[in-house]
Amino acid sequence: MSEETIHETETRRSRRGLASYFRRVANALSRGDPVPADEQQTVTVDPPAETEFEVSVERDGDDVSLELQLEWTESDGAVQTEAQASKARFELFEDNAEEWRWRLVHRNGNIIADGGQGYSSKQKAKQGLRSVKQNVRGAPVETA
Repeated sequence: MSEETIHETETRRSRRGLASYFRRVANALSRGDPVPADEQQTVTVDPPAETEFEVSVERDGDDVSLELQLEWTESDGAVQTEAQASKARFELFEDNAEEWRWRLVHRNGNIIADGGQGYSSKQKAKQGLRSVKQNVRGAPVETA
């Protein structure tokens, strides 16, 4: 089978920019979310729980490259080339009073919204969050 490039980006980034990108990838992997391949998050990959991981450092004259590669069978993990770009994620968490809550967190760490109430179980918090997701589309904005 021949190799096909689905997406490729080549840019210059500062060390801080690289760290930010790798953090975004690491956070997505740890949450089990699709991993953004591009800055706009419209190209994502969803690797399986375990993948082949290769690290190589190569020298070509004065040029040095560090390559990090994950590899898996396509049937084990999805590739999305027109993903809905979102700059936020929902989080479920247990607070200090041992109540479950949800919140919407921007990727910069700011909390955009929260449920405003605690739930007795994680399942109840998921149900509340699911209700918000289903009912928010097309909701009108009312001013007092």
